Amino acid sequence: MSACKQAIPIERLPYVGEDRANIFGLRMSCGQHNEPSSLLSQFSRLKRYLFIHVAPHLSSRVCLTANSTLGEVKVKQLGPNRSGINGLALIRNESHVVKHGDTLEILLGEYFHKVEFEQLPSQGIGDTSINLDEGGIRRRLDDTEVGNKRKREHSPTDETVSANLLGGVFDLLKIAAYDLDGTIIMTQSGRVFPKDVHDWKIAFSEVPGKLKQLWKDNYKIVILTNQAGIGRGSMKPQDFKGKLMKIIAKLGVPVQAFVSTGNGTYRKPVPGMWNSLSDKKNDGITIDMSQSFYCGDAAGRVVNWAPKKKKDFSCSDRLMALNLNLKFYTPEEHFLGHRPGEFKLPDFNPSQIPKTSLCEPKDASVTSNEQEAVVLVGYPGSGKSFFARTQLVPSGYSHINRDTLGSWQRCVAAMVAALDRGKSVVVDNTNPDKESRQRFIEAAHKCKVPCRCFVLCTSLEHAKHNNKVLEECFTISIFHFSMF
Repeated sequence: MSACKQAIPIERLPYVGEDRANIFGLRMSCGQHNEPSSLLSQFSRLKRYLFIHVAPHLSSRVCLTANSTLGEVKVKQLGPNRSGINGLALIRNESHVVKHGDTLEILLGEYFHKVEFEQLPSQGIGDTSINLDEGGIRRRLDDTEVGNKRKREHSPTDETVSANLLGGVFDLLKIAAYDLDGTIIMTQSGRVFPKDVHDWKIAFSEVPGKLKQLWKDNYKIVILTNQAGIGRGSMKPQDFKGKLMKIIAKLGVPVQAFVSTGNGTYRKPVPGMWNSLSDKKNDGITIDMSQSFYCGDAAGRVVNWAPKKKKDFSCSDRLMALNLNLKFYTPEEHFLGHRPGEFKLPDFNPSQIPKTSLCEPKDASVTSNEQEAVVLVGYPGSGKSFFARTQLVPSGYSHINRDTLGSWQRCVAAMVAALDRGKSVVVDNTNPDKESRQRFIEAAHKCKVPCRCFVLCTSLEHAKHNNKVLEECFTISIFHFSMF
C-alpha cells in the first residue's frame, strides 16, 4: 500500500494473536477528516501484516490484516465506536474484506483512508471477481462491463456482514425499479411463500442480462419490496440482507434496495419507498420520470391472463406506478417480451372523483347564526370528522365524537352539557339507523334547540379506500441499503 507522507507512527504495539508481523499505530494528519488519504505503509507481496490504527481522540481500535497474495485487507472493528467502509457502518467484531480503491473510515464519517496496493496480485486492478464468503461464492462481470461508462469500485465482504457495506451504486437520472418476489426471484421449491431464506432462484434466465444492459444504459437499478414478515418477527433483517446479497451477486449489477417491513406510508401501493428514493436517496438528482419505470408481478391480472395462469394476488405494484404516474410493466412483459395481459383495478379510482359543490342544494348554508345541533351520518371513512373539523368547529361548534368519548351515552351527555352552555354542537358518529339518530334529536329538542342532519354522500368503495389510507398512515417501517 502507498503511504500518506504526513502519516505519523505513534507507537509500537505487541503482536496480536498468532500473526507475528510488524504491528504499529498511525495517526493520519494529511488534510481534513473528510478528505480521503492513503492508508498505512507498504504491504509486502509475500507476507501478511496486521495493523492497528488508533484514532486521535478514541480508545477504540480497528484491526487490519493485509493479504497481498489475494490483494485484500480484512477489517475488524474492535471498539464500541462505529467504523465504516465506503460510507456504511461496520458490525463490531465481524471481519469485512476490502480491496484496492475502497475507503475505510476509522470513525464513521471521519478519518478517511483509501486502500491502495502498490502491486496487486496477477489478475491486476481490473479483476472483477467479488468474494462474498470464505466458501468461495463469487460473481464476475465481463471485462467490457467494467469502466465503459463509469468507474465501479467493488466492496467485497464476508457473507455475514450487513448488506449496507456493499457499494458501487451511482445516483442517476433514470431509475429501473423492480419488485423482488415474483419479479426478480421466485421460490426454488415452487411454493407461494419461501420456506426459508435459501428458497429462491432467479425468476427468468433473461433477468441478469436485462439488468446489465440497463446499467450500461445509465439506469440505476432499484428494488422496492414489501417484507411484512420482518415486521412480524418471522424473519430477521440481517437474514434478509444476507439473502439479498446473494441475489445481487447472481444479478451482477449494483442495486439500491428499499424494504417496507410493515403497514405504513412505505408499503406499496403507497409510494413512500419511491418518495424516499426521490427525496433523500438519489443525492439530490431529480429523477427523469419519463424515462424511468417500475416492474412488478402484483398487477391485478385476472384468471387466465395467460393460459392456465391464476389471477394476481394483488394489484399493489400497478397501483403504486399509477400513484406516481410512472410507466409500469409486468415481469413477463419486461423480461420476456410478452403482450400485456388482461387486468382489473379496484372499482374506486380516486383520480376520477367528480368535482361537486359542498352541499346539495348548492345554496344550503353549512353553519347557522343561531344555536343548533348537527347530526352527521356516513360510513366510517366517509369524511365526517374532516367535515366537522374544517367546516363547523372553526365556527364555534363543539365536536362530539364516540371514538373519543367511548359510548353513545357519553356523547349524549357531552352534547347536552355543550347546549346548556349555549354552544352549537356537531355529533360526529356514523349514526346509521333511526334509533341512533333519535337519541340526539330528542336531546336537542329537550334543550329546545333545532337539529339538522347532514348525510355524507361518499360511496362505500370510496369510504373503504379512505379507511385503507388512514390505516397505512399510522405505521412506518422501512430500511434502505445499497448493494453491489
